[in-house]
Amino acid sequence: MIRKLLLAALIAAPLITVPAFAQSAPPAPASPAAIPGVSPGGSPGVGPHAGRHHGHGAGGHMRMFPSLSEAGRQIMREAMVTGGNRRDDRKKVEAARGRMLAALEAERFDAGAIKRAMDEERALSDASRQQRQAAMLAAFQKLSPEDRKAFATDSRVMKTRMHARMDGWRERMRERRGESRPPAAPMQD
Repeated sequence: MIRKLLLAALIAAPLITVPAFAQSAPPAPASPAAIPGVSPGGSPGVGPHAGRHHGHGAGGHMRMFPSLSEAGRQIMREAMVTGGNRRDDRKKVEAARGRMLAALEAERFDAGAIKRAMDEERALSDASRQQRQAAMLAAFQKLSPEDRKAFATDSRVMKTRMHARMDGWRERMRERRGESRPPAAPMQD
């Protein structure tokens, strides 16, 4: 589930970071009641299927962007594949972070070694993100206007679903610790 949430965040990130796609006002986000697994109050549903994806297609997997045409989904799948090897990129970033931590633990403090490892970690992360964004930008240019709008709508639904799941997780953690729920913020007009 965490991998799916991370993938959803990686896919949705270009929508936030690529202002070139700003067109007319986007459609309103789907209401929580219209999102599978989210109750009308905006919290994850209860029961044996709470938080699980609905609408599974062939092979038991939910289509990541169900509103896109099949051609649009194929374009996005190709972009995800050509957007770099996330596992290898993550391993490189983790290795740089490991070098930074090793330098930090050393008996003799070497600020230069720590800074070099931190700079390497940031450069690797930035390069990976830029490669994914370039692949997404190229894919977005291939999508029909309908598929671009569907992608944006599906991304908003995924974001709402992810927030609801995280809120549910936080609430369960508070309950386990015996904490009461913080008071709701007053509604602003």
